[in-house]
Amino acid sequence: MNAPVRPHPDPAADAGTLADPAAGPADQTGPTLEEIRARLDAWLADTVLTPEADLSAPLLDLGVDSLDLIRTARRVEAAFGVRVQLRELAVPEMTTARLAALVAERAARRRTADAAPPGAGHGPVVLTPPQEQAWEEQTGDRGHWNQAMLFTTRPGLHGELFAEAVRRLVAGHASLRLAVEARPARRPRQLVAAIAPDGPPGAALGPVLDTVDISELADAELPAAVTLRCAIEQRALDPQTGPVARFVRFDSGPTRPGRLLILIHQLAFDMVSWSVLLEDLEELYTALEAGRRDVWCAEGTPYPEWARALAAHARTPEAEAEAEWWTDVVRTPATIPLDHAVADPRAANTARTAATYREEFPQELTTRLHTAARAHRAHPGDLVLHALGEALAGWLDETAVRVDILRHGREEAVGDSHLARTTGWFTTIVPVRLDLAPGTAAERLARTVGHLAAQPGGGVGYGALSRHGRPRISAALRAAPPSDISFDFEGDDADALPLRTLLPDMAPEPVGDITAPHWTRPHLIEVIATTDDEVLRVEWWYSTALHDEATVRDLAARHRAALTALLDAAAPDAAGTRSS
Repeated sequence: MNAPVRPHPDPAADAGTLADPAAGPADQTGPTLEEIRARLDAWLADTVLTPEADLSAPLLDLGVDSLDLIRTARRVEAAFGVRVQLRELAVPEMTTARLAALVAERAARRRTADAAPPGAGHGPVVLTPPQEQAWEEQTGDRGHWNQAMLFTTRPGLHGELFAEAVRRLVAGHASLRLAVEARPARRPRQLVAAIAPDGPPGAALGPVLDTVDISELADAELPAAVTLRCAIEQRALDPQTGPVARFVRFDSGPTRPGRLLILIHQLAFDMVSWSVLLEDLEELYTALEAGRRDVWCAEGTPYPEWARALAAHARTPEAEAEAEWWTDVVRTPATIPLDHAVADPRAANTARTAATYREEFPQELTTRLHTAARAHRAHPGDLVLHALGEALAGWLDETAVRVDILRHGREEAVGDSHLARTTGWFTTIVPVRLDLAPGTAAERLARTVGHLAAQPGGGVGYGALSRHGRPRISAALRAAPPSDISFDFEGDDADALPLRTLLPDMAPEPVGDITAPHWTRPHLIEVIATTDDEVLRVEWWYSTALHDEATVRDLAARHRAALTALLDAAAPDAAGTRSS
């Protein structure tokens, strides 16, 4: 969590994300088409790193992935005051020219609407599929399972204005006010988003915000004090009694940079939510500092509303039509052998026993990876995943294997939802079948790419059907044993946070353990790939209670060899044709 984080590439482009009823009516004519197109082209050039890329081509042909589309939707709303749904951006024929025309049309007819007061309460709703699964997997104290980041703050921060900004931030995002409602036995657990606190600046924040005065400490003493407090704070959250979010500001005086610890329970937050949260906090504080009082967060569909819509979606004919697809996928083998026999592997698979083996690939291979992905109309992560399938198939002597992949879950395929500016835990686990039956390397890759492209609705239907579907469908999906292997391709988005003037950088001090030692890991082996600094790195997380490092190292070597061979065979000259 404390890896270096690059600033947002265009801070000014995302300004104005707050609702301000005092701003007056919108320009009736809206921005010109040329102005919109120029801004979109600048954003796209920042996303597409290949200098020779034709920016007039469809976005998906340029390798723009779904996280890039989420960022684009946020930028469009911030810059032009209109919303574009992610599913509108993801159509194959969407280009910057088409998007500019769509934005210009909506901006031209936009009016300033009366905004609802922030912090509205939400009635009980059932847990979303990832929340429910996590609740079942964890035992004992569920409080110590967090996301946490520690930032530097600019010197001379105004304490009361910052407290008011945090109050409005919590009021504007329902996920920061969630609580898991205790229910009688055999009744589904539910979420409640309480009404946010009101009152004078800083009032009624209760346990959400705390300020620690470290202004009297010498520079040499500051790191130890911050580190100790961060470690203590990791045990401060409770998804049942609250809070699920904590902000701890370390005040180091008017001349030195301070610190800000943001700690949020995993049930309420995902990695994509960080950008939304930091943008809103920056804009809130800046607006308040400038004397603008009637401002709040412009959240999209609140998380409880999304949870309600997703549960209802599971009983629709559209969702139930996916059941046969997912039932066929979960029949695929998904169990790996153990080095150490234990009575209950998943009970032994705890944070206390977790270890990591890391591999770094040459920069030349990462360049080839992106080239091959474009040639085959695929995402780079698809090729890394396929190589994992090749390695597993060889290890297990199977012609097909099942792997759980992590998806961001903000496909907006459910109802009339707008999720680009919503915080919450949308990350979902989706099972995929990797077919490694005999054939050429290009044929096997084409099967993987085709399977991933054919996944219904971005995969959100699987969790909805297995957790909220009709009993027959839900039972069939949940009867299959979970996969022992997960895969997450984070690309280079893990460090793309909008750090600006309020929080200019990540702090060097550690945030402490984000999970309790007894926390149950959801998979026996977790494979996480990133391409930071244009270098592919693959981490293999495993449990020493179940596997030896030598086994994981051998599996990583198989993966490295499979990926290298795949790129040799998948090069445009070798493949001959493109996969579709």
